[in-house]
Amino acid sequence: MAPMLDVGAEVRQLAELDRLTGLAAAAVLDAAGWTGERKNPAKEWATTWRRADAHAWIQGPGPVVQLEFTVWHRDVDEEWSDPDTYIDELYDAATAELPGLVAQLEAGVPGDRLQRVDDDLTDGADYIDHTAWRISGKVVLAGVKHDDTDAPVQLVVVVRDSSAEAEDDGGEWL
Repeated sequence: MAPMLDVGAEVRQLAELDRLTGLAAAAVLDAAGWTGERKNPAKEWATTWRRADAHAWIQGPGPVVQLEFTVWHRDVDEEWSDPDTYIDELYDAATAELPGLVAQLEAGVPGDRLQRVDDDLTDGADYIDHTAWRISGKVVLAGVKHDDTDAPVQLVVVVRDSSAEAEDDGGEWL
């Protein structure tokens, strides 16, 4: 299995922004070597990005947005003989990767600024397992999610302004 893309530098830069706007998030991704793949004509920035096997989505109508990185994903195979067991195996595999992602983020962002919290910072999203932090007025969340049966099981990192009402796109896999 290929190592997960480290997004710690991007998270650090996003946390340093005064406001997490679409244009600012796009500039961080562009500078870090991400390729913008899809642009909504109603927005001034690409909404879908790729780097190696990882994806990033700038979500929300703007100007304030949230950014979601998918650093690990496995498709759900409907042809599997026992789908429930297979899904559980995918959940277990993703959950086993989460501590490594958490350690990667904590090493990539100045540890004294990244404050782990037990508060519910999921913004209503349903995570199988997650870890959350606050840093510089931002929420950073690393978690395992599976939005619906047609979507892959994913290990994601979400960055959003802690006071913002950035709207999720419903977890649509673009």
